[in-house]
Amino acid sequence: MTRAPHPAFSGWRICGAAVLTQAVAIGFTLGSVGVFAAPLAKDLGATATQFNIGVSVFSLVMNLSMPFIGRQLDRGRIRGVMTAGAVLLAGSLAAMSQARELWQVGVCFGVGCAVGMAMLGPMSSSTAMANWFARLRGRALGIANMGGPAGPIVIAPAAAFAIGEFGWRPTLLAFAAATLAIGVPCVRLGILDRPSDVGQHPDGDAPATAAISTSSVLVESSVGPGFAAANDLQPGAVAAAFAWSAGALAHCRDFWFLAIAAAPFGAVGIVMAANAIPYMTELGASPEAASFVVVPQSIGAVTGPLLFGSLADRIHPRLLFIGLIGVLCAALVGLVFQPTYALALVLFCIVGIVGGSMMAVYGALIGRLFGVLAFGQVMGMGALVGVPVVFAAPLVFGAAFDQTGSYALGLFILTAALALAAFLFTLLPSGAARRPAASS
Repeated sequence: MTRAPHPAFSGWRICGAAVLTQAVAIGFTLGSVGVFAAPLAKDLGATATQFNIGVSVFSLVMNLSMPFIGRQLDRGRIRGVMTAGAVLLAGSLAAMSQARELWQVGVCFGVGCAVGMAMLGPMSSSTAMANWFARLRGRALGIANMGGPAGPIVIAPAAAFAIGEFGWRPTLLAFAAATLAIGVPCVRLGILDRPSDVGQHPDGDAPATAAISTSSVLVESSVGPGFAAANDLQPGAVAAAFAWSAGALAHCRDFWFLAIAAAPFGAVGIVMAANAIPYMTELGASPEAASFVVVPQSIGAVTGPLLFGSLADRIHPRLLFIGLIGVLCAALVGLVFQPTYALALVLFCIVGIVGGSMMAVYGALIGRLFGVLAFGQVMGMGALVGVPVVFAAPLVFGAAFDQTGSYALGLFILTAALALAAFLFTLLPSGAARRPAASS
């Protein structure tokens, strides 16, 4: 069937805006938090343990906020949620610059910045991509999620320079101003909730093609392939009949398998990002040489979504996840054996590629299993399920190092968690998620 692209399709412009908003959301929070550790320790007496607790609290609050945010996104409030997130993030960064006590930093970063990042960051832009793309959803998710790892490549070194020249407080104020100056205009001028809001259709397809594609996606995510063709349902009727409720998700075995399996990916990403430089230092690298590990790790995280996001349009995302787990486990085991400096950089680049690809492949898998109507809700409830893993992983990893004086035990624990995730992914269906009988 010939597809006629809409001459003024806005989807790719929205995808570009999502790259910038993710760069802001992650670059000014988790992507650059490490450069503030030393000045906070000097001025406010923050210990390494307190610093890592702050990162864990940030992850905890962010994940706890996601179910509520996801419901708002599914109600067509993407633009409003992202605008509010940018304002909250900017205000929290500005308030943190004025903190005089360590607990004040913790509240501003661990609560305000965490919620603001969750509202402005990957979940919101990924939901927008799910709304605007169907056939090309994996590619769009891959491009949009380049922004998260791309931001720190620029922002972290700039922050380190600014802290050295002007101090950490003016640097945080500059972060706040940049969030307002970049984030808010990107959202207000670049983000639209759904194609139907401006008379367009997913992928820029012609109306007839888009209607068939939408019906097929909605029905196949609810009752299996072939149903739409046999029953000739209209998109509106399909949406009313097969939307996933929170209760249905809570009783869906496949949702629990997906959420539990995805949790170790987020945990590994946080742990490896926070410990990459200390690991290289343990290998004997100088502080300058150790800090360089951020570059290959971030470059990998930028290129990974492009490659695996596009592959998710051709290969079932469940299979891609299993393959990514295998590659990531191999890289972690390689780090156990204390490789040379050059090989360690390569292994961290692989870690970055796999970690950066997670959101694009995860989003594509949610679309396959549950459709677009509950996209934000599935992602938000999944984040809630993953809270214990994401919160505990940095603490367990740090405790393992304190007990043994080596990163080997912590890396083996991460590898074991990923192996369990791979097993759970094999239990997911190749088609649509199985709806619980009570919600049929």
